[in-house]
Amino acid sequence: MRSLLAHIADPVEATDRRRTERRTLRLDVAAQSSTEESAVIIRDLSRTGLLIETDTSFAVGETFLLVLPELGATPARIIRADGKRFGCEFLSPVPAGAISAALLKAPPSGEVGEIAEPAIQIQDDEEDFRRPTSALLFTVLTTLFTAAAILFVFALVSLNFS
Repeated sequence: MRSLLAHIADPVEATDRRRTERRTLRLDVAAQSSTEESAVIIRDLSRTGLLIETDTSFAVGETFLLVLPELGATPARIIRADGKRFGCEFLSPVPAGAISAALLKAPPSGEVGEIAEPAIQIQDDEEDFRRPTSALLFTVLTTLFTAAAILFVFALVSLNFS
């Protein structure tokens, strides 16, 4: 599993009018074109489009799949190119929850120019692994239910049926 690096900044006032508000961030994700898979950096994001930066050469009009947090593979099309940066539009608007999930991958503070610490780090070391509260509650309840079921079966086996 890959680590996702994200960094968020306040929206920048733009002179052009966009259909939806874009948020500036830095989120490293994977993209799959028809010929290859590559790493891309999302520089800004909205429900209808995004700006990516990558060493992969995309052509204007090319469609690719972008892996967004909590949403998965999402189709997008290149609509403009400027060196390593590509303006893209989603083939259909993404849910607001997908934008929120991407923004939540960002650390709580910092500036866009800084290198962000990993927002999510999956490691084999158990001391670095922290479960969310809901997962911990589920584990505790499952353990209690299992213990009660074992005691019930033990009590049934212990009964004398004479």
